[in-house]
Amino acid sequence: MATWVLRNAEVLLPGGFRSATDVRIGGASIARIGTGLPAGGAEVFDASGCRIVPGFIDLHIHGAAGGMCEDADPAALERLSTFLARRGVTGFLATLGTLSAPRLRAAVETIAAVAGGEPGARILGIHLEGPYLNPRRAGAQVAEWMRAPAIEELDAMQDAAGGRVRLVTVAPELPGALPFIAAARARGVTVAVGHSDATAADTLLGIEAGATHVTHLFNAMRALHHREPGVVGAALGDDRVSVELVCDGHHVAPAVVPLVWRCKPRGTVALVSDAVGAAGMPEGEYDLFGVRCRSAGGAVRRCTDGTLMGSCLSLDGAVRNLHRWLPEVPLEDVLAAASAVPAAVIGDGDRGAIAEGRAADLAVLDAGLNVMMTMCGGVVTWRQ
Repeated sequence: MATWVLRNAEVLLPGGFRSATDVRIGGASIARIGTGLPAGGAEVFDASGCRIVPGFIDLHIHGAAGGMCEDADPAALERLSTFLARRGVTGFLATLGTLSAPRLRAAVETIAAVAGGEPGARILGIHLEGPYLNPRRAGAQVAEWMRAPAIEELDAMQDAAGGRVRLVTVAPELPGALPFIAAARARGVTVAVGHSDATAADTLLGIEAGATHVTHLFNAMRALHHREPGVVGAALGDDRVSVELVCDGHHVAPAVVPLVWRCKPRGTVALVSDAVGAAGMPEGEYDLFGVRCRSAGGAVRRCTDGTLMGSCLSLDGAVRNLHRWLPEVPLEDVLAAASAVPAAVIGDGDRGAIAEGRAADLAVLDAGLNVMMTMCGGVVTWRQ
């Protein structure tokens, strides 16, 4: 593993940006941060005019480059890993929508087998976005496979995954959901509310039981109403939960994003892509989740009725969109929404910040926030 010195950049540290700063990488970790660091036999990258930021972490991504995590195909996961590295993503949760029990197990086992040998972005764990969802809020997922939460099934999936399940989405109004949420939290799994027809009261019961996150806020959930605020109102008003936003201009109108930003405390909004296999591919028709869909104009929609089926977004694009939509928000807070906040959601204390001793998961961005280099665990996985 090569030793690197990234030189003369504007570096995003926990206290904010520091200009004319060097970062020395030793092995898989950040060894030293300072000015005028000696090369000492290291490979030098001149990052003048660039920003070095924590690598992006995508908590909610189903696929890209023609493949899906649900396919149980190692080659598809490797293509996804490579695709993400080109976009500044250093880690992701391989996300699985609702599947039949045999298909879910096969997908989990495949992800576990690939983890550790990825060519680009690292698989940090698995996000089960199903099957414990409300069929009334299925979105593009297959309602027939949705089922009541069962901790025994989660335990079996965790065994098959080698302990890699880190996030599970649950509709809290389902029978048995509240004890399931408490049991999942006791096992160290983060629980999100999503694909739910829950009232605000139902949602608060889920939060009391241990849910700390909300999956793609506004999407596939009861709409906000002034007499019944539902999941959206409960999430916006409760500081205990973080929320996901898909900032592609299709899932959530840009005009709504400032409202969310004002309602939620600093560090509780996480950017996610919710990308599917059509991401990074030409516009056209694809089969996703076993459903025919069409990718056009930056959106992926079910052919039969136009329902959104994930996105073509990547986190670097989400960062640029958010920075453009909220120009008054400090850039470091925008970048944190794609790095520090996702790391905090899953309790990853080694990623999401640039500091000595932390994982060398970094992205080098130009002035336009385009990715020039990505480094995962001290290994360059993409270089412009």
